[in-house]
Amino acid sequence: MSKPIGLPLSPLVMAALLTAAPGLAHADSLQGIIVSHHGDKLVVRTGGADTAVTLTGATKVQAIVGLIGARREDHPASDLINGLAINVDTVQAGDETDAQTVTFKPDDLKTAQAVQAGVAEAKQHATDKQAENEQRLSEVGQFVQKDMTRVYFATGKTTIGAEGEQALQAIASKAAAMPGALLRVVGHTDSTGNAAANQRLSDQRASAVTAYLLRQCHVPTDKMVSAGGLGDTTPIEDNDTSEGQAKNRRTTVFILVSKAAESRTSSSGAAEPTP
Repeated sequence: MSKPIGLPLSPLVMAALLTAAPGLAHADSLQGIIVSHHGDKLVVRTGGADTAVTLTGATKVQAIVGLIGARREDHPASDLINGLAINVDTVQAGDETDAQTVTFKPDDLKTAQAVQAGVAEAKQHATDKQAENEQRLSEVGQFVQKDMTRVYFATGKTTIGAEGEQALQAIASKAAAMPGALLRVVGHTDSTGNAAANQRLSDQRASAVTAYLLRQCHVPTDKMVSAGGLGDTTPIEDNDTSEGQAKNRRTTVFILVSKAAESRTSSSGAAEPTP
């Protein structure tokens, strides 16, 4: 009795068997935005879901270029940055989803890089401001306040009026007659506008007052300590009224004497110690 002759399986049957067989790799693809990239791990957000993808030694990272996207350029995996829109051809290997090919558009990469640069700049600005504020706080403990004056500004303005000029000339004269005295300038705003704009405006007001003291009042540069703004964070009046806002649109100038200098002056009998 002759043996039955085996017939070759059709491609459709082969595909069905591969799909049904447990443990075999299953190819797929996904489109989304990179929300995290650490080492060989990518997290891609598609709609409201996040998918973890593993980059392997065989993963190709490519930019699709040309009008019809017929040409591809190889890129390093380091170009897979947060915010980049990508297409990932994946294969399921056990519990992990491995990336076979990651593709993106060059314009999308430029956009993601610009966003990252802006984020980095904002973080650096925040870090610098924090360090500056910490420095100011450390300086406060080193000095004794001897006098102060305030210069008031119109809404959104940095122009110093006649009354402000008189106040600055008066406090500059007092500081000049006081041994070891330094001047410190701090700008403020009312609560109108957003925090970032108010921070810039308070810095600009402090700079305007500092420039007037240096140029018009002839205060030596070594008699000035750090100047800067605190935005709308330290009001002295209620911002709910126009009168209160007018009081908060100010720059304060302090006369400071270091504790060490005051101690030396007091011991010589030239001045009385601060109560």
